[in-house]
Amino acid sequence: MHRIMTFLLGFAALCAAPALAETYHVAPLGAAVPANPDGSAAKPFASIEAALKSGKVRGGDTLLLQDGHYGAVIIKTNASFDSTVTIRAQNAHKARFDSILLSLDTRNITLQDLAIWPQDPAKGASYLIRAHKTTSNIAVEGLDIRSEAAADKFMNWDAARWEARKYSGILLEGPRSVASRNRLTGIYHGIMITGQDSQITRNIINGYNGDGLRAFSGSTVSMNRVYNCVKTDGNHDDGFQSYAPAGGSVTGLTVDSNIILEWTGAPDHPLRCVLQGIGLFDGFYDNLRISNNLVSVSAPHGISVYGGRNAQIVNNTVVNARGQTSKHPWLMVNRHKNGTPSTNVLVVNNAAMMLNGASDPATRVEFRSNSVIGTPGAVFADPFAFDYRPRPDSGLVDTGDKVAAPARDLLGQPRPGGAAPDRGAYETQGAAAAASITAVLAGDGAIAPVAAAPVSPPPAPVTPPEAEAPAAPAPPPVASLAPVGTPAPPPPPAATNIIRIPVLGWTTTQILDWIKISALGRN
Repeated sequence: MHRIMTFLLGFAALCAAPALAETYHVAPLGAAVPANPDGSAAKPFASIEAALKSGKVRGGDTLLLQDGHYGAVIIKTNASFDSTVTIRAQNAHKARFDSILLSLDTRNITLQDLAIWPQDPAKGASYLIRAHKTTSNIAVEGLDIRSEAAADKFMNWDAARWEARKYSGILLEGPRSVASRNRLTGIYHGIMITGQDSQITRNIINGYNGDGLRAFSGSTVSMNRVYNCVKTDGNHDDGFQSYAPAGGSVTGLTVDSNIILEWTGAPDHPLRCVLQGIGLFDGFYDNLRISNNLVSVSAPHGISVYGGRNAQIVNNTVVNARGQTSKHPWLMVNRHKNGTPSTNVLVVNNAAMMLNGASDPATRVEFRSNSVIGTPGAVFADPFAFDYRPRPDSGLVDTGDKVAAPARDLLGQPRPGGAAPDRGAYETQGAAAAASITAVLAGDGAIAPVAAAPVSPPPAPVTPPEAEAPAAPAPPPVASLAPVGTPAPPPPPAATNIIRIPVLGWTTTQILDWIKISALGRN
C-alpha cells in the first residue's frame, strides 16, 4: 500500500508540473507532406503556420525546420506563449527564408540558426526580419542575413547594385527583444531595436549602406562588430545611433565593448563612406553608459552626446580610421539642442583624437585621466592592421583612473593588467592580448571583391527620422577635478521565462509508461 501511495503522489506531482518540452518538425516549400502530419520527422507539418495552428505547440517547445526554402513567412496567429517557443534550423543556415514578419500579439518566439535573403533580390521586403511593436519577447539568434545570396561579394558592387539592395536586416519594435550572434552582410541599416529593455549582443555587421545599430531606453548594446560602411545616398551614416522621442529621453542605455571600423577594404574604394561612430545627437540621454568601445572612423563625430544626464563615458578609444594626425574624430559632451547643458557626466580614461568638452563644477561634468592621440601610428601597436592596443611608450599604459575603470576591457580581459588601468578600450596583457585581438579580427575578416551584375532597384524602405549631426563648437580647455561618485550601470533586461524539464531525453509517453511499469512491478 505504501508503494502505491508513493506512486500516486509521484504521478500527481508529474501531472501538476509544467508539460515537457516537445520538438515538432516542419517541412520546406515544395516538400511531400502526408495527409495526416503530426510533427514527427516522418510526418512533418507543411509550414510554420500549420504547426502553430495544430494546437500542439506550447511554451518550451521547438519547431525544427528541415533543410530547404520557406519563402516569405508571417507569424501572427496562435503565436502568443507564456515561455519561449524556438523556431530553428535542423542544420544551421540550411533553412532559408525570403523574410520573416512577426505581428499582432506574437510573444516569446525565438528564431535561431536560420538564413534570410530574398529569392529574387529585386522583390525583397524592406526589413528582412521585422517584429511589430505589438509583439514582445522576440529573439533572433545566430541568423545569416543578407541582401542576396552573394552579398559576401559586396566589395565589388557599384552604387546601382547597393541602391537595388536597400534591405535592412533586423527591426524589432516590441519590448524585451534580443538580437544575438547574427551575421548581417551587404544590407542597408543593420540592427534596429526600438522596443525598450532589449539587447543587441555579439553580432557582426559587415557591409552596410546606412546605420549599423540603433537601440533605445533600457537596452544594452554590447560586443558587436560593425565593419565597412558604403555611401550611395544622403543618409548620415552612424555605427550606432539613438534618439529620444519629442520632449522625452532615452533612459538606461548601455553601449559597451563594441568595435566600429569604418573600413577594412582597399583605402581608395570609391564607395567608402565617412562614418560617424556613436552618435547621440537628439537627447536627452539619462543614466547613459558608454564604455570599452573602439571607434575607428574618419568623420568628426567619434562619440558625441548632446544632452547627457547622469552619464559615464569611460575607457573608449576614438581614432582616425585613415591613420592621420588630425583633430577628429572627437569625443564630445555637448548641450542638448534646446540649449540645456549636460549634467552629472563623467568622462574618464578615454583616448581620442580630440576631447570636445570640459569639466564644469556647476553642471557636475568632469573630464579626467583622458588622452589626446597625436599620430595613431605612434600610439598604437599597428593601426593599419586594426591593432589599437597601446604601445608601451604611448602614455596610455598604467595611467588610467582606478576608481572609474570597468573591471574588464573590450576583449573581456581583466583590468588593470598592471599597476593601474590603461587609458582606452584595451588593457595590455602581454602575449594573451596579442592572440585575442588577432583572433577577433581574423574571425570577422574583410571581404574579397568579386564582380557581380546590378539589377533594378525596389521601392526605398521607410526608415525612422534622423536629425543631421550638428556642427561642433570649438573645444574649451580641459580641466581636472576631484573624483566623483560612479553610479552603477542600468540592470540588464529581464530574462524570458523558459520552462523545460527534460528527463533523460524521454518523451512524455515514455515517462508515463516507465511509471506504470515500475508501480505494477512493485505492488
